[in-house]
Amino acid sequence: MSPRPCYWHEETQGAGRYLIPGCAARAHDPDAQCTCPLAEHHVADLRNQLDDIRREFRRFRRWHDCVMDAIRAHPDATAIYATAEKAHRP
Repeated sequence: MSPRPCYWHEETQGAGRYLIPGCAARAHDPDAQCTCPLAEHHVADLRNQLDDIRREFRRFRRWHDCVMDAIRAHPDATAIYATAEKAHRP
């Protein structure tokens, strides 16, 4: 997870406003130009992660379907299912 971008924190009692830096540039100099990645970059990164997860899920689903087909074709399929169900219960 990426660090939060720079933002200003205001005290509820009116004690002041403080810069919370999210990038090295503003950590060294509060008046410097912020170099935090833009929200669009974060959204793009999240979409890429989601695509990766979807690809991984499709691979898992294909593997699961192949294993289930092999179990169904096995002469001891009923015993295999029963053993798996016992092991799966908490």
